[in-house]
Amino acid sequence: MGKKEVKNQYGVKVGDIFYEKHTNPCYFYQVVALHGETKVEVCQIGKKCIAFDGYYKCIVPLPGVWISRACICKVQGEQENPGIFLLDSFPHWATLDRAETYMELHQTEDFPFYFRDSYPEIAEQLDLKTGSGVYAVDKPFQWLDDDSRAVIRYPDGREVETVFRELMCSEKITQKMRDDEAKMRKILEELDIF
Repeated sequence: MGKKEVKNQYGVKVGDIFYEKHTNPCYFYQVVALHGETKVEVCQIGKKCIAFDGYYKCIVPLPGVWISRACICKVQGEQENPGIFLLDSFPHWATLDRAETYMELHQTEDFPFYFRDSYPEIAEQLDLKTGSGVYAVDKPFQWLDDDSRAVIRYPDGREVETVFRELMCSEKITQKMRDDEAKMRKILEELDIF
C-alpha cells in the first residue's frame, strides 16, 4: 500500500515561496517539504536585481539557491493569505506570494542610492512602478563592477543603452567597498552559490 500524500490545509506546495516584505531588504523562503497539514519546512533563498530606479530595486527570487538551513514553521493566517512566522536574530512574518517580481526600497548603500547620487537628473525622472527605470538586458545586476548591458527606459518611451558599471560611479562607493565586494564575489563564485 502506498504512502498517503500530504496536503497542506492552506494549499501550500513544495516549491512555493514565502515573501517577507516588512523588512528592507526583503527575504524569500522556499518550501522544501510539507510536515502534516499545517507545517512546512523552508529555506531562505537568494534573489537578484533585474531593474532599479532612484529608490527601488525590482528583484526576483532564485528558487533552489539556498542561503540558510531549513527550518520548520507552522502555516497560519487567513486561507487566502497564509504566512509563516520565523525566529532567528529577530522575528519575521512572511506571506505566501506567487508574484514573479518584487519591489525593494533602498534609500542608502545600494544600486538605486549610487545611481541617484551619480545621475540625480536621470534618477528623478524614473519610476519602476510606471515602467521607467534601469533594466538589465543580458543578466541581472549583482556586482558594482558588472559589465552587464542595461537599458534606461524613460517615461516618454525613449531607451538608452549603457553598461551597468558606468552607472555605478558614485564617489560614495569607496575603494574599500569595491575590495570587500571583490572578496565576497570570489567566495560566492568558488562556492557556486550565484
